Amino acid sequence: MDSLQIGIILGILAFFAHIVKGITGFGPAIIFVSLGSLIYNPIEIIVLAALLDIIGGGYLSILNLHFFENKKYWVPMGLSMVIGAIIGSLTLYIIPSTLFEYILGFVIIIISFWFLFGNFEPGVDSNNPNDITSLDGGVGIFSGFSGGFTGMGGPPLIIYLGAKYKKELFRAIIVPIFLVSAIARFSTYGFIGMVNINNIWIYIIPSIGVIFGNYIGNKLFNNFEQKWFTILIGVILIISGIQLIY
Repeated sequence: MDSLQIGIILGILAFFAHIVKGITGFGPAIIFVSLGSLIYNPIEIIVLAALLDIIGGGYLSILNLHFFENKKYWVPMGLSMVIGAIIGSLTLYIIPSTLFEYILGFVIIIISFWFLFGNFEPGVDSNNPNDITSLDGGVGIFSGFSGGFTGMGGPPLIIYLGAKYKKELFRAIIVPIFLVSAIARFSTYGFIGMVNINNIWIYIIPSIGVIFGNYIGNKLFNNFEQKWFTILIGVILIISGIQLIY
């Protein structure tokens, strides 16, 4: 396939992946990286996914400016993820991640069944989350560590916030947190020379797909009742856990 054909296929993947992000606030990389890596260089796909997360998260935040109102919560949570990611990346140089991936994958799969089949309601339904606690910060650091160590840091934070907040507040918090994380990741990739724009189509066409995907997903968000929103979180989590194991 030539570069334009690859760009078109990745654009279609980005479109559907970011419909999911528009609805839930997270999850596009799980779809985009796993499928995109089958047709293009996996390293470049991971770098591209970070850029698309910036575009998608930024656009979704523009469509929902109230996301920025909870900055006393999501800013320190985002920074804690960045700290954890640095620790996880350094640890990867010392200790193989294989065992940790298996353990984390199995734990995520088990917990995902709680989201899929459990009959529960998240406890907090307001426009203002509680002030960040040491537990919040610890979860943020662990989630960032998981990302730096295994490449998949979202699930621990998603599990924690998904069980704590109802869908409106959950999405309002998770989008800016992952936006901060994506900016940090892409900046790091650029600093160490991993950004390659020789194939410009893989940057242009998927970016367009991201905009349209988030627009549609954002429109669909209000059609999801809390029950189905929670089930969708469970489905994405179980896919994440399986990816970690295999």
